[in-house]
Amino acid sequence: MMWLGHHAGHHHRAAAEGAFVITAAAIAYGLTLALSALVARILPPAQYGEFSSAVALVSITCTCATLGLEKYALRLLPEYLHSDRAHKAKGFVLFGVSVAVALGVAVAFGGFHLYRHFKPHAEGVEVLGRMIAFVPAIAVFLFVLEVATTFKSAVGSTLIYRIVLPGLTLGAMAYAPHLVTPFTVNDAVNVYGYTWLAALVIMIVYTAIVAPRELRRAGISLEPRAWLVEGMEFLGLSLLMSVFAQSAILMLEVLRGDRIGVAHLSACMQISGLAIILQTATIRTYGPRLARLIAAGDFPGQTVLLRQRALLMMAIGGAFLAIIVLWGERLLRVFGDEYTDAYPTLVVLTIGNIVNIVLGGAPLYLQFHGLHRTTLGIAIGGTVLALGSVAAAALMGNYETVAKAYVIALIIMYAAFQVARRAHTAFAARAEISRRPSSAKRDTRQGP
Repeated sequence: MMWLGHHAGHHHRAAAEGAFVITAAAIAYGLTLALSALVARILPPAQYGEFSSAVALVSITCTCATLGLEKYALRLLPEYLHSDRAHKAKGFVLFGVSVAVALGVAVAFGGFHLYRHFKPHAEGVEVLGRMIAFVPAIAVFLFVLEVATTFKSAVGSTLIYRIVLPGLTLGAMAYAPHLVTPFTVNDAVNVYGYTWLAALVIMIVYTAIVAPRELRRAGISLEPRAWLVEGMEFLGLSLLMSVFAQSAILMLEVLRGDRIGVAHLSACMQISGLAIILQTATIRTYGPRLARLIAAGDFPGQTVLLRQRALLMMAIGGAFLAIIVLWGERLLRVFGDEYTDAYPTLVVLTIGNIVNIVLGGAPLYLQFHGLHRTTLGIAIGGTVLALGSVAAAALMGNYETVAKAYVIALIIMYAAFQVARRAHTAFAARAEISRRPSSAKRDTRQGP
């Protein structure tokens, strides 16, 4: 009965957090879609494709700059705070910010000059240079975001990330063309970067407010070597996932230079992006709870939590797919009449993203249980498959072929994550039964 009461409380909290995640994701989706459509309408398709390629590359660069410490924070900080090791938690936070700043500068500088070395006369070098200058600020924001989440402030941090940030960018992007004429892709990059800086200031202030008292009073204890080793294991997966997610756009840009195709593909990815918003939002919500359940050794609670998340994502994903099938062309027309030809690609990408969010708890589970080699192996295989198939599709076809190759690789990879997660769950369940006293085993076989 105590177990039932304990998990009933989890169900009530999960329902409340789930309702918040759905609401925040819906608002964030509307803001992000409006922002993308606004940029697509302000800029010619070729410049919109150029802007999208720069954003895709910066996304990968920011993942490198944090060294995986932002994902490791979701696992480590709840454990430190749960076991009265606030001094280590404080040291980790300061260390993570320092790494994000230092590596953000180094990666941004090195990445830009590497690109300019291999493509000195390529169009878009100036655009990339402007965009990549904001990498340190974006990297710090992403780290502090996860820190605030671990302080049991997922609601506030998600609001800043998913609503305040795109809202600021949307407002600034709508107003800027009235100040700058003509408004070019370089101006769009400046607006994009400066709103990230504004959001960083807001996030730092918010995190300082919600930080636990014991963290403020604690001293500082550093374990940089251990944190870097563990963080690098999270970096491997984060980096591979980032490369995977941006592979279609980058391959189409690099191998074909098809910026019109990039613009169409980017529009489809933005519209189908509700799935990705839900994926990251629910991981931010469920991640710390999963970490606490693992620390407490609550195996049944972990199973309930993952099943609950999968069912929620399945219901939302099905409803979203119906919307895309019925009104996908109208949504594409928001970007411009020339984008409506991409409707079949939009449906394909939506199906792939729904598989992503339904099975998205599996890699998180594997990582939090320390199965880094398994997780990394699957991610490497999936990313290699994606890069190879997307590259072949980019060379032989158009953006529609690229999207199909991307989705096939996505489904295969997440199916492999789910198989590995189920295998570990079954093994852990057998191990749990074997550890019980013989009388408990007989009671379990006999039933109530």
